[in-house]
Amino acid sequence: MKRKNIHPYLSPELFKSFKSYCSSRNISQSSVVEAALQEYLDDNSDIRLLLRRLDRQGRHLDRVERDLTALAEAFGVFVQLWFAHTPRLGDEDKKGAEKEAWSRYSQFVEYVARQLGGGHRFINDLVEDVLGDEEELKKAVDDDEN
Repeated sequence: MKRKNIHPYLSPELFKSFKSYCSSRNISQSSVVEAALQEYLDDNSDIRLLLRRLDRQGRHLDRVERDLTALAEAFGVFVQLWFAHTPRLGDEDKKGAEKEAWSRYSQFVEYVARQLGGGHRFINDLVEDVLGDEEELKKAVDDDEN
């Protein structure tokens, strides 16, 4: 295979660094330029793979932020409703109310544990983003990787 000659122009600082790199590793300037160009032009380079993975992680973090925001808003609404509909108790009623509250709280914890064990998530009850569901996003990522 006949090799082609190119004549790139480099800044003096970059050329000095380039020469130093080649001489310190005892390799030719041509082999460094060829390897760098091959990596730059290669679609399967580690950098492109890393960028795709970072993009996927970014989308995942966006979904986590969306879900956390929805849950925070739901909790805020719940607290407002709780304060609006829970009357203050007199001292004589507090002891019985504490027992009842602990019993209801235990039932709540058991219910949440059953829901989580069954794979149900509150966030799934909310409307999905217009962008699509998990399957559509996974398909889009897979298509991008191929």
